[in-house]
Amino acid sequence: MDEPFGPEYVRLAQPDCPRCGCCTANLCAKGATSVLECFGFTSEDARTTVQGCPCSSEETHGTAAWRAGKLRVTMHATADCPLAVDVEAALRAVAAEEDVTEHAEQINALSLRRYVGFEDSRPAITELGATYLAARDEPRFTTPVEVEKVDVVAKTARVIVVGWSLTDPVTVLLDQLTSATGLKAEELPGRFLEANANCYTKHADDVVLTDVHLAPPLPAAWIGGDVPEPAEEDQAAAETGRVDGAPSGGEA
Repeated sequence: MDEPFGPEYVRLAQPDCPRCGCCTANLCAKGATSVLECFGFTSEDARTTVQGCPCSSEETHGTAAWRAGKLRVTMHATADCPLAVDVEAALRAVAAEEDVTEHAEQINALSLRRYVGFEDSRPAITELGATYLAARDEPRFTTPVEVEKVDVVAKTARVIVVGWSLTDPVTVLLDQLTSATGLKAEELPGRFLEANANCYTKHADDVVLTDVHLAPPLPAAWIGGDVPEPAEEDQAAAETGRVDGAPSGGEA
């Protein structure tokens, strides 16, 4: 019998991803830029196959899930409800490679959060766990943040975190900025924001912004060039390099 609607349509096979053995290249490109990972863009019957795909995994440096994981853990560490004291103590013991036999219950809780994994049946701290401890220990400061550019395909934004570096950019999730400010992606470049940041960290990829919001506008007089002059005593302090009012030369 002839097909009344023409030849039967068969979807052409899509090229496989060269980096993994579970997905197509198109699926991995989409999953790497989404917190849903590849898993979130597949039908239910294929999710078992793509679950944990390294191209979009939270454990893979640079993916959207990886950036979101660092943000989530930092917010957990700096919020009002961090890990219980005994659970955090167990995490620090794992990080120090100490015996944690007596912390079995706490290790189980840390494993569920993916702060601890296992290597040869021994608990080992994960990158998420290390991020949590760093966020607990590092001081955080409110700092201006300038948006340099956005990449709507990669769903990221490149920003200058003034309190960390005036020259080296930091990459953050575009969705974090749009949801925090209410601005569209195309409205962000050139805008100044404020955020809390771990300004003492060494590497750009370890800078995590929280409490992002639009910077308050400058006074209208300043925008017009009418910046107030410093007081005379402040001017003198600037010239001598001293701010305590004591004379130079070390005299009290």
